[in-house]
Amino acid sequence: MTLAHPMRQSLHLDIGPSVSSIYSSSSSSPASTSIRASIGTDRTSPTDSMVDFVLCSVLCMFDFESTDADHLQFRKNEILDVVKQEDTGWWAAMRRGGDQIGWIPQAFVSPLTEEMTERLLNVREELRVYEYSAEQLYNAAPTVTTNWYDNDPSPIPSPALVPNGLRSPGFPVSPGRRGYPPPSPITPMPQPPLRSAPLYDKPTPPTPDANDYPQSARDRSETVPSISRAASRRQPIHLQDQATLSRLSTLIESTGIRDSPSSPDDGKRRKIENITGSPEAWLDTRAAQESIPSYLLPTYADQLKVDADGVVRAGTLLALVEKLASMPMTKDPIKVAHEKTFKDIFLTTFRTFTTANQLFDLLVARYQMERPEGLSDEQALEWRDKMQLPTQRRILTLFTMWLQDHRLLEEEPHIAQRLTDFLTQITEPPPLALTAKLIIRSIEDLTFANPDDASPTVPPRKGRKTKNHKNELLRLDPSDIAEQLALLEFKLYVKITVQECIAYSKTQTGKKVERLTAFCSTHDKLAAWVKTSILTNDALGKRADTVDFWIKVAEKCRNLNNFASMSAVINALSSTVISRLHLTWAHVGRKSILEALVKYNDPTGGFSGYRALLANAEGPSVPFIGMYLTDIVHISDQFSDRELPELGGQKELSFLQRQRWYDVVQVMLRAQSKPYLIAESESTTNFIWGHLRMDSMKDQTWFWEKSQEVQQSELAHADIRKGLEAAGF
Repeated sequence: MTLAHPMRQSLHLDIGPSVSSIYSSSSSSPASTSIRASIGTDRTSPTDSMVDFVLCSVLCMFDFESTDADHLQFRKNEILDVVKQEDTGWWAAMRRGGDQIGWIPQAFVSPLTEEMTERLLNVREELRVYEYSAEQLYNAAPTVTTNWYDNDPSPIPSPALVPNGLRSPGFPVSPGRRGYPPPSPITPMPQPPLRSAPLYDKPTPPTPDANDYPQSARDRSETVPSISRAASRRQPIHLQDQATLSRLSTLIESTGIRDSPSSPDDGKRRKIENITGSPEAWLDTRAAQESIPSYLLPTYADQLKVDADGVVRAGTLLALVEKLASMPMTKDPIKVAHEKTFKDIFLTTFRTFTTANQLFDLLVARYQMERPEGLSDEQALEWRDKMQLPTQRRILTLFTMWLQDHRLLEEEPHIAQRLTDFLTQITEPPPLALTAKLIIRSIEDLTFANPDDASPTVPPRKGRKTKNHKNELLRLDPSDIAEQLALLEFKLYVKITVQECIAYSKTQTGKKVERLTAFCSTHDKLAAWVKTSILTNDALGKRADTVDFWIKVAEKCRNLNNFASMSAVINALSSTVISRLHLTWAHVGRKSILEALVKYNDPTGGFSGYRALLANAEGPSVPFIGMYLTDIVHISDQFSDRELPELGGQKELSFLQRQRWYDVVQVMLRAQSKPYLIAESESTTNFIWGHLRMDSMKDQTWFWEKSQEVQQSELAHADIRKGLEAAGF
């Protein structure tokens, strides 16, 4: 079975050969190595080598929704490709042509044969389950007298679909018998054999609700297991707001539900035995590793800490750079994804543990590596083909990633000149020389490019007609205020950089975080404007109308996914200086709407309400980032680097800390690529900016004293009213 559409990555330069060619038994000449070097073409993604790892395709029989970042949500009638099966009932799957792998519950899907997959791909998506069910009924029509699991018509992936002759633990096969069919929503799941030390202790996967079944299915079963979407599970330390392929590395480890192996070797042995079903497979794998000549092995591997899955947790600078510049020795799609994630995390966070000049020097030194002494001619040729050339290609790819995706020109313009000088010296071999020229051309293009010239592909819609507000808030349309606030906030939000967010872990003021603090300060300025506009109204009715006006603005901000402004308005209305005005609130008509919005502002559970809201937001949005900044600071407290006296005082860098920062920032800034297509209203924008500047100058003392003054007038007003009522008026 092949993937119809391989996943694509954003990188535009690929100079890496296939993994299998690096450690093949026979040496390959540079001329025979397939190399693509072109700016502007998609990079070969991990799924180019994933074809051998697709176990089977499955049809989604029910909708599956989950807030877990490691799960792959899907809809009924979708067809997914399964790349890993576990006897826990959780399978790893991906969409064809997608860029995401995640866990899916086995009970929600039905495996397909290759023939059935092709047939259903040609059927309208909304009719696939009906077509599949009709086919099953047709195949099951003859009377069957033997056991259901011997002749069940449900399609089961055959051993031919399993790569390298490996048998999936989810389908134990005995002589003369087909494998167990996967547990369907109306049949119990066969239990795996007991293990003395189980590899996984995942929560039981959910099963569809009884109401999701067709009536015929419900008639065949008196009891249907109910869905348990909120399965018991400890929450991970790091954020899991977005399901990505790179996060599969922490499916078990980071959530604390994997049994801790006594050593990395024990974990690897159990993992290989679980996948292959053969204890001998570990010995074969280890023998293959030990058979690699020493001159092809990493120099600083003993200074690198990895978990049982091969995910880097800590290491010295030299070890991390060596890992960064080394080609992966695996075709496992999940491990290849780990490699891609490692590069992204390193290039995003390296400024927290080294300088751009030092990193450049280390990469150049690695590129100019010298041949080990004492090699024969044959060994020297093997070292060149399997170590030197792949490393050089990898380093050129890293420079391209640094240039195009990690702000080299913006953050380190002096490195661009050093890089150009280095690339100019590359003349051999021809493929690398061509790649170097293309990178130089890319530097020139990016140097003279003006990012401000970029315009949205869809023009903004026409602005709404506004009344002459005469600088009176209540004469404005709340929708107009909300839209212009969204534009204003987004312009500030889109300027925030990854480096500023990470730098916030050490400093909350200064030039390093000036754009970040500018965005955050708008939150306080808007809250001050809301409170001022209410407290400066002497008339009770007008004061209540102003509260209603701001509730409408908050509601419109919620609909526009402008959660930053929504949070500021809610905070202002919930503040003590406003909430104490009981007589004003007695005349407010939209209190129920505010109560619903306040739930999103609840800090309980680390702002769980906001996190869920942001995770489900579609289209342009401006997040409330206060909770993410808190996460970044907490990560600094949880992880730290440490000195290694045995290595002359070198530092062991906590790469896990950088990974957590990277995860948080990716979620925090993911909405920057989706601008609002709203026309700007100059008059309304000027009105907003004027109040933000003026009202933000008031301190807390002013708000408290003004609130007391308004409260006293309300009490006096209430006493007069009671007196009039007592007098019969």
